Amino acid sequence: MAAVDGSGPAVGTRVVGFSTRMEGWAELVSIPAKYLAPIPKNITDAEAATLPVAGLTALHSIDAASGLIGRRSLITGATGGVGMFATQLAIIGGATVFAQIRNKEQIPFLESLGPCIPILSANGESIEDWGPYRLVVDGVSGVILESGIRSLSPDGICVCYGITSAPKISVDVRPFMFSGEAKIMGFYLYSQAEKSPPSEGLSRLLKLVSEQKITCMIEREASWNDIGIVAEEFLNRTFNGKAVLHIE
Repeated sequence: MAAVDGSGPAVGTRVVGFSTRMEGWAELVSIPAKYLAPIPKNITDAEAATLPVAGLTALHSIDAASGLIGRRSLITGATGGVGMFATQLAIIGGATVFAQIRNKEQIPFLESLGPCIPILSANGESIEDWGPYRLVVDGVSGVILESGIRSLSPDGICVCYGITSAPKISVDVRPFMFSGEAKIMGFYLYSQAEKSPPSEGLSRLLKLVSEQKITCMIEREASWNDIGIVAEEFLNRTFNGKAVLHIE
């Protein structure tokens, strides 16, 4: 159904959207046009479905930094949904990208994302060896985040979007005080969506996918009926990238 005021996509248009009301289980939803973006013909529904949360989080995280061309960026958890999008977007932005992973079996997946340098580290070791970083994008926290923060350049920024490891860390604030430029920024997509329309970010991502500048890296597709199995595989990290469930 079209918007009453005539704005937004026409009836019958394939769209992808993001709702701050978390309505993923609903069969029908009413959503403002500014939360939707038309899907180009050469993008599948499955590809578009990967973008609203992981893609937008990665996009805003990369946008938080300026002057990335020729400078170093660290992406932690680089084989996850946000991580693999952030890695590709940082490469497009001209950064020299260092991608933190936990095991060497993940290296071929990283190589498929584009030119980046893998950092094999489960406890933060080796991360500081490759700094300083203009940008750190982290969804892991714990010792990985601590190492990333210590490796920031004097004018760098660390974007924290997740805490899959540990919610509390120790930070030495003196480097931030003395440089006066380095920053640690918390990021929550649902708050960001209230400030900037998701349609704008989704349109940017869809354009990049359509032009084959980034890929959605769907590693697992299954029926909605298999959600328990896929969720367990996800929690056990048995696949990289994104999973998409199809409603039948």
